[in-house]
Amino acid sequence: MYKPNLLFTLLALPLFSLGQQLPADTLANKPAGKTWFVNTGLIYLSNLTYAGRRDSTSVPVLLPTVSLISSKGFFLSAIGYFDLNGSKSATEGISFTPGYVFSFDKQKQYGGVISATKYFITDNSPIILASFNATIDGQLHFNPDDIVKLTIAGSYRIGKQGPNDIINDAELSKEIWLYKNIKNPNNGFKIIPDVMLYAGTQSFAQADSASLVNTVLGTPTQPQVTRKYELLAFSGSMQFI
Repeated sequence: MYKPNLLFTLLALPLFSLGQQLPADTLANKPAGKTWFVNTGLIYLSNLTYAGRRDSTSVPVLLPTVSLISSKGFFLSAIGYFDLNGSKSATEGISFTPGYVFSFDKQKQYGGVISATKYFITDNSPIILASFNATIDGQLHFNPDDIVKLTIAGSYRIGKQGPNDIINDAELSKEIWLYKNIKNPNNGFKIIPDVMLYAGTQSFAQADSASLVNTVLGTPTQPQVTRKYELLAFSGSMQFI
């Protein structure tokens, strides 16, 4: 699924740790007494990836975000996509994500998210999401005693052309607060290091796309488009929120 696997996040107002997937625990901590509220954010990605893969012609992107969230757990999010390619910078499109956040316990240490995303991105865009039509996503998270958070997710990806894909991932992450607002402990500044493992089919991979693992290791191999379910990638990131 598209959870912008951040190689580096420059700025993010409290909204989500990207990507198309909103963190269940963040949305679950809603201000008391409010039925609806709005979160906005601005995220910079040095390289937008999908399931550990990127288009070799991709450029840095800027993602303005806005979410309308209900106290019942329902939300509607929108993300804009702007490539930062110097004089060739352009608006690539937008995506919309309705969904629902739920929890199994009062402490919200166990829960998940279900959502669907519709993409409206130009066909000739340099970002890998250009081949996407829509995705249907679901995830479960486990964060006992706020030690380390484990997230298991699945996504059914519907392409504009060709066969569809199934993508699964497992993620380990940890919130580290650098500053907390005394009056509102949900506000402040934190970093979230995480590692992710991806598996699934990869017909979404373009002929010139590259594995993030191979990129890091300096191996110039190119992926083979396949319908076989297999291990796709392993990646790490650091989010600043």
